[in-house]
Amino acid sequence: MRWIKNLNDLLDFLSYMVSDAPDEFPEEDYLSSDDQMNLEKAFKILNSSMEFVKEKISNSDQLKKLQSLLDKSNAAYTNGEDVKGAHILQEFEAIVFKDNKKWTLSVTQ
Repeated sequence: MRWIKNLNDLLDFLSYMVSDAPDEFPEEDYLSSDDQMNLEKAFKILNSSMEFVKEKISNSDQLKKLQSLLDKSNAAYTNGEDVKGAHILQEFEAIVFKDNKKWTLSVTQ
């Protein structure tokens, strides 16, 4: 099963990660026990999603930074630093989606 098929799916998956990682992933009744989400699988999915990020961001230094953020987030979660891991994922998200109009807050009075 492919969880991320485009950048919109990546955005949704990042939200899922921030709210449920490292060990609060919901059990999906349509998945076998071996296919249930866990931290290791989630980061494999995020790492594979870099193919979509590369379609948006071509700067190799920026891509290295983004990969480093995923690695640091994974390490933080693995070391029991859940808040730090989530904040690093949010930093990753902010970089990838910084030009997305969805993130522009408009206040009218």
